[in-house]
Amino acid sequence: MLYHISVNTSRRIAYSYIRMSTNMQRKGDSLRRQLQKSTEYARKHDLELHDGTELRDIGVSAFKGANVADGALGTFLKALKEGKIESGAVLLVESLDRLSRQEILKSLRLFLDIIDAGVEIVTLINGKSYSGASFDVNDLMVSIGEFSRANNEARTKSERVGEAWANKRAQAGSRPLTKWCPAWLRLKPDRSGYEVIEERAAVVRSLFQDSAAGLGTLVLIRRLNEGKIPPFGSSKGWHNSYVARILASRSVLGEFQPCKLGADGKRRPDGPAIAGYFPATIDESLFYRAQQGRKERSASGKGRKGQYLTNLFSGLARCRYCDGKMRLARKGPGPKGGSYLVCEAALRGMACIRSGWSYPDFEKSFLAFVEQVNLSSLVHDDDSKTKQIERDIQALLGRKVALEEQMAWAYGLHEIDGGLKFVADKLGALQRQLSQVESEIAKAYSEQQALIAEALALSRSKVELHSLIETLQVSSDPSVDLYRLRAQVADRIRSLITRICVAPVGDDPEVKRPLAMLIERAGKTSLAELLRDPIRRPRYFDVFFKNGGLLTVYPKSENPFQFELQIVSRDGDPATMKIWTRERG
Repeated sequence: MLYHISVNTSRRIAYSYIRMSTNMQRKGDSLRRQLQKSTEYARKHDLELHDGTELRDIGVSAFKGANVADGALGTFLKALKEGKIESGAVLLVESLDRLSRQEILKSLRLFLDIIDAGVEIVTLINGKSYSGASFDVNDLMVSIGEFSRANNEARTKSERVGEAWANKRAQAGSRPLTKWCPAWLRLKPDRSGYEVIEERAAVVRSLFQDSAAGLGTLVLIRRLNEGKIPPFGSSKGWHNSYVARILASRSVLGEFQPCKLGADGKRRPDGPAIAGYFPATIDESLFYRAQQGRKERSASGKGRKGQYLTNLFSGLARCRYCDGKMRLARKGPGPKGGSYLVCEAALRGMACIRSGWSYPDFEKSFLAFVEQVNLSSLVHDDDSKTKQIERDIQALLGRKVALEEQMAWAYGLHEIDGGLKFVADKLGALQRQLSQVESEIAKAYSEQQALIAEALALSRSKVELHSLIETLQVSSDPSVDLYRLRAQVADRIRSLITRICVAPVGDDPEVKRPLAMLIERAGKTSLAELLRDPIRRPRYFDVFFKNGGLLTVYPKSENPFQFELQIVSRDGDPATMKIWTRERG
């Protein structure tokens, strides 16, 4: 805590404020020097030195007031205003420029506010004291001079650094700006550019390929560590944060994003990224497919952490009766055992239907009748047109995510001329950028739907599809990475579908009466009677697609690959509804 009650009322409390603009200074002599001077001054003047470390702003700039806005000095000022700092306390600083390097008026106002609150300021570099009891014109002039010098020095340094980076950026196409580069690259001996460390680049490519294939970050880490793949750097193993940072970095595309420190001490992008600055490690299609896969796994909640991805519909399947989550429940061995999709609320003893749907049967019916998943393109690892179409779809979805992020950035406030504000001459450019981004997103949606339609036209036979589904569930082929394959299928489902409503025992006949009448008018009297039958009440599931489409399937209970009825609507409107019976299947 910053405030402190002295056990010896005869001694005043001294607070040592230490600030340095970079962590490199911490490694040098700056921190030790400032601490030593504070200790010596407190001992010499019989002050009780506060022993906390709360008043340290390490790597925080005073030029733009970050130490006051969000730093330790700001915390001290807040405690001072709240009366938590005893009157007569002493604030020890190496020099006045440790407090502020802002414009003179801002610095002087800060300085006077501290003194007016009854705190004495002591500059250790010369032992000079500033307090309300003895403050005079000479003190005012000295402080103004100190703050003016500090601001001029900081501004000059900022301008020089800015000019240096501007010059470097102008030469970015011909030579590196800095020796820093991603861990899978290194600076060439002649410093003319960067070269690829191939064994590390292969690891990076593998990470993106597996991420695009549906594998979550935790699985990637486990595979790397179990495979004894050496980590980049001195770490003893691969970690979640580092792998996630690689997967999010556009440096794999060859881009470099220059940054600068903001007013809050955090790094912010400084201008547009420089394309072609690094050697590209992967292509844009793979990058965007990986981004889309990561987004879908994040939105659905949880990636798989065990040895086998058991539930392809995690986060998507909902109870048709209470709209709660459907959970995968195991009932042990035996004829009535196995895995079932069951309402989570019912499992917790709440008022809902406890009956479940055999998970293997549900998975078979879903994959057999939801053709948009296009299972064959995932199982057959070839270069067919269907496979490429599916890759293009995923890349488009990933590109859409990137465009949406650009829109969010464009709408945000940008730090310009030291303040958070929009500059009038920038507004026009931002609006043009937003318009272009929105146009590209609309185009991406249109191309996505065209590719899905083309993929469906190239789908394989039903017989082969059923065989593929069996392979997906029980494959013993050692060449098949069953987890990777099932992860791909789960990612494909998440990319196409928003939710799946599951009705393990069908609906109340009254609920489905309008549908039964529609079917009867279509000449399917037996099906209409089936839906009305309070005893049979066939089970079904609804699939809601991201493009607005709706599919309802009533599988046959004795054979999950056959159905009683399919109802398809392009946009959920009954006017566009198409009814297919088992005669079609």
